Amino acid sequence: MDKRYSILILPWRGTQMRRLILSQNSIRCLVSAGVFLLAIGAWLMGDYVWMKMQKRELKELRMEALAQREQLSLLEDQTKNLQLLLANWKGLQQGVHASLPSQNRSSFNGHQAIKELEKSLAALQGDLQGLIASIPSAMPVSGRVTSGVGTRLSPWTGKPDFHSGLDIPNPIGTPVYAPGDGVVEAVGVSNGNGLAVVLSHGQGITTQYAHLSKANVKKGDRVRKGQRIAASGNTGKTTSPHLHYEVRVNGVPIDPRLHLIRLNSPSS
Repeated sequence: MDKRYSILILPWRGTQMRRLILSQNSIRCLVSAGVFLLAIGAWLMGDYVWMKMQKRELKELRMEALAQREQLSLLEDQTKNLQLLLANWKGLQQGVHASLPSQNRSSFNGHQAIKELEKSLAALQGDLQGLIASIPSAMPVSGRVTSGVGTRLSPWTGKPDFHSGLDIPNPIGTPVYAPGDGVVEAVGVSNGNGLAVVLSHGQGITTQYAHLSKANVKKGDRVRKGQRIAASGNTGKTTSPHLHYEVRVNGVPIDPRLHLIRLNSPSS
């Protein structure tokens, strides 16, 4: 039997009292509708908050991408300027030789002023070659890049996340080579990266090598392009053995494959 309930509505003043009669089924329907509306409201509110958070994260990612493009453009300009200076030096040296009379070219090294000029040009060439050699223009290991620089779905959370380097799968113990001349800035275990090595190449450029199984250098060491500095591993927060390789310009991560890498083989 469907029970009925009376709800008395008392007036504020002077009017007749009213009675609202509801059946048990009606009350159940009203309660269900209220719960449903509350659930819909909570879902809409949660969705709105989530959308706001995603919008803020996307804005931050856009700003990071813009900063990355600016730093990459700056590095590209620096590289072009160094190459241009080196080309100018070669042209100047050839011009000095060509400007001498043919009968005096054999005695070129005998003129003191020319010797001084040659010494200055040689010093300039050495400086320029040193700057060019310090730019990380090769890969530290061979292998296919499975994850690049940019936004990706995090393997841990499944949400969009900014990945600041290149992931290159390799067996544990694979040699890692310096992609350019530099100085070892840091060696040690860092949060999430496991054993890592950081090189400073000057001009605001640094490279980082993470998840290593072994480091062959220590802080303060000077390394040459092609020198073995570490061994790939599986330390830190990883899903499989690989090398995480980062190139940063003034602290901003860039993708070296876009303009810096000249060969697909490692620097060795």
